[in-house]
Amino acid sequence: MARVPRHPRSIVLVLAVGALALGPALPVAAAEPRLADAPLTLPVSTASGDELPPETADQILVRYRSTATPAQRRAVASAHGLTRVRLSSDGRTEVALAKGRSPAAARRDLAADPMVVAVAPNHQRELAEDISDEPDFESLWGLHNTGQTISGTSTQTGTSGVDIDALEALAAGLGSSTVVVAVIDDGIDFSHPDLAARAWTNPGESGGGREANGVDDDHNGFVDDIHGWDFCNDDNSVHDAGQDGHGTHVAGTIAASLDGQGVVGVAPGVRLMALKFIDSSGACGFDDLAVDAIDYAASFGVRIINASWGGPQPSTVLDAAIADSHALFVAAAGNSGSNMDAKGGQRFYPAASTVPGVLSVAAVDQTGRLPNFSNYGKTSVDIAAPGTNILSTYPAGGGCSGACYAWSAGTSMAAPHVSGVAALVGSRIPSLLATPTSLRARILATGKPLAATAGRTVTGRLVNALRAIDAVRPTVLAPDRFGVSLGSTISSKRVRTVVRWPAATDDVSGVARYAIQRHGPGGWSTVTDGTGERFVRSTLRFGSSYTFRLRARDRAGNVGGPVDSATIRASLHQDGSSLARYSGSWRVVRSAGASGGRYRRSSKTGAWAEFRFTGRGFGLVTPVGPSRGRVAIYADGVPIETVSLRRAANDSRRVIFSRSWTSSGPHTIRFVVVSGKVDLDAFVAIR
Repeated sequence: MARVPRHPRSIVLVLAVGALALGPALPVAAAEPRLADAPLTLPVSTASGDELPPETADQILVRYRSTATPAQRRAVASAHGLTRVRLSSDGRTEVALAKGRSPAAARRDLAADPMVVAVAPNHQRELAEDISDEPDFESLWGLHNTGQTISGTSTQTGTSGVDIDALEALAAGLGSSTVVVAVIDDGIDFSHPDLAARAWTNPGESGGGREANGVDDDHNGFVDDIHGWDFCNDDNSVHDAGQDGHGTHVAGTIAASLDGQGVVGVAPGVRLMALKFIDSSGACGFDDLAVDAIDYAASFGVRIINASWGGPQPSTVLDAAIADSHALFVAAAGNSGSNMDAKGGQRFYPAASTVPGVLSVAAVDQTGRLPNFSNYGKTSVDIAAPGTNILSTYPAGGGCSGACYAWSAGTSMAAPHVSGVAALVGSRIPSLLATPTSLRARILATGKPLAATAGRTVTGRLVNALRAIDAVRPTVLAPDRFGVSLGSTISSKRVRTVVRWPAATDDVSGVARYAIQRHGPGGWSTVTDGTGERFVRSTLRFGSSYTFRLRARDRAGNVGGPVDSATIRASLHQDGSSLARYSGSWRVVRSAGASGGRYRRSSKTGAWAEFRFTGRGFGLVTPVGPSRGRVAIYADGVPIETVSLRRAANDSRRVIFSRSWTSSGPHTIRFVVVSGKVDLDAFVAIR
């Protein structure tokens, strides 16, 4: 890892962002300590495109129907007086000018044409990088946050657990090499040692010297597109020196290799397809190029696309391409610090798109708060991910050679965390890749609740890799212990019981909650629909039969069960029951407070009472009070405990001892007077 000590010398990713243009990221090796490096200043283009060359500002982006023939597309262009600027390789997307006409009027007419799916201005997009980058983190806190204190230009203590649980998730697998994430960005430097093994390879352009033979071997319109395509320069070089710091950084967060050097990505076993459509020159970044990149990824069946870029203008054509891709489209929410739901709030597209496959991502810092740069919105931003002080891969140059790494911040850095999680999910549950909306729903549903984002994103959650990959239901064991609730007071008709069960097991995320139902004289009823304990209390009627049904939910939302307990029945036996026998001095005392109207009393040390029964639960019922003594209790010949019946106030029908077993069987319980006055009221047996 070619990285110098963190302070005063460090490699810092510093990007200057205009409304539509992005400056190159610079690795900085400062000679002396300093709080921040000055960002590179670039000319800023306006959202309306007024400062763009007229022909660029007037470009119209047309998306034709998949059934439209070349002749029909030419007829549409002719009918609407279009002059073609460029046509995509498959002919479906065209950039055109309507010279002599208002672009808005031409778009209205084209939108009504039956051969056109969508039409929009050819907007230019920007990378979603934050200008307030803080450079000096020393660990990948987004993957594993221990609450560490980070000292650099400032000192900040994180909050333990504010991470995506990647460390735990990677223990279950690194991701499959058959899963591909398309990184539509400013390129990827696959010569970086942490990324070299992660490059997707086009099977139609590889082997037998086809990688560089100058022939379009797979007949897809792109020559030697071995690892992707550069739509800016229309060539197969997905790495241009000084142009792909952003995309290389994004790529490392998604999938940097687990190879004993540098950093590791969220999904270090998957592949990356590099699709460049934007650079720092201002000549690229237009929607037609983004659409071409999306279509390229779709043509190879790529189901996950990372889009750490955007702009303030919506585009029906861009939306149509996203919809056609049948991919999960992970988009950075943008860095204007804006509420995208608010009237007049600055929206950021495609993150704000309503296409079902789009998943928009806000940033959080290491304490779990939204940084001031991150866009948010209760209805327009879906989930949050780590997005400040992110260390990742970076191209060589600017004073750094070999394996370079840099720090950066922004929703650009948050989105690839989510794309990496999506890749892990697709690796573990391949069926979800076929339906991007299902993959999206799983990622959103399995996020970890985060207080600072509640009400500020759709889910109020932080993406969580561990929960997202957990597709196996917990293994649940039936309730197996039924005891009388210690300290409770019985009536002549009912008894309070405690139902217990063994711990459920879960392969990945762990058991979160249990739900239990009861079937009794009135049918099924819910005892609790959510408890983290492994017991519940339930009042049973003496002589009635009951069955308990248990389910368990893991932290990913998978539900195991149901499993049913054995059918049980509680019975009340008075002191004179045939199941009881006595030794020593005992006498009968009448009392209205006793469950059967009388007690069996002894003050003789060593006197005992014994109760023999067949069952799985037992409870001893006595009065308690300030003048009461103590008893020693034995179960099946084994001494259990000595119990004091002394209390500050008198009370009747109190359960002073309880015992349960996991199965029904014969048992003998003996009570021996240790000291003082002891009254025995009744016994409760659960069969």
